[in-house]
Amino acid sequence: MIRVFGWLVILGSEGLVNQGLRLLGVRESVRLLYTEGAVILGLVQQTLPFMVLPVMAAVERIPLSLEEAARNLGASWGQMFVRTILPLSLPGLVSGSLLVFSVSMSAFITPALMGGRRVRMVGQQIYEEVLTAYDWPGAASLTIVLSVSMLALVALALWATGRRARPKRVL
Repeated sequence: MIRVFGWLVILGSEGLVNQGLRLLGVRESVRLLYTEGAVILGLVQQTLPFMVLPVMAAVERIPLSLEEAARNLGASWGQMFVRTILPLSLPGLVSGSLLVFSVSMSAFITPALMGGRRVRMVGQQIYEEVLTAYDWPGAASLTIVLSVSMLALVALALWATGRRARPKRVL
């Protein structure tokens, strides 16, 4: 939440970005806050560690000997990355993506403060259904849709990575 307030100071109409633009000669304030871009920026900053840490752990587990072998066999850096590093780091990419998706879908404070009423997300809608409209059945149905979509995505990711990770049988 403190990071969000920091972004409010930076992106506000009298914030650091607009003051810098005024120093460069831009007369009118640029609307940066209460936009989809501001919400995306806030969510990226909030969820970046959830993506970086699993990917970093997966890449660190890749033996350097595999990279050296690919290079010794004549693979360019791009070929080595696409055929060696990327497939072996796929579980980290999938787990990071699942973490980022679930945190972003259930985010409430960041979109509420940085997007205001203009940018709507599911977490905000559930909050408004419960506390403003007193529509508990509507909020419950939105919560179920959100939960089912998250579970479906997790199941799909587990199925895709599990299928890829299973060794092939040799007869």
